[in-house]
Amino acid sequence: MVNIAGTIIYLLIAIAIFQNWLIICLFSVTIFSLRFGAAWLIPLAIFTDGYYGNYYGAPLLSLVAIVWYIFIEYTRPKILNPGMVNKSSWD
Repeated sequence: MVNIAGTIIYLLIAIAIFQNWLIICLFSVTIFSLRFGAAWLIPLAIFTDGYYGNYYGAPLLSLVAIVWYIFIEYTRPKILNPGMVNKSSWD
């Protein structure tokens, strides 16, 4: 379940995308993905592609979000390995 920090980071990602704050967006997406998983970012990407009308061409943000989800779900267990980082500090 997403807590208040997750909601704030998620809203920060949405605002950063719409305001074109790329550095803040990349940093927030990385933190959010490592902490909460990347599945929540796919609906945001679909909404953003629809808002900007990217479905007349290729919905690039949605495709990147799906690839990011696959990448993060593959690498997250390796990154948050208890030998490398204490996972209890993330909880």
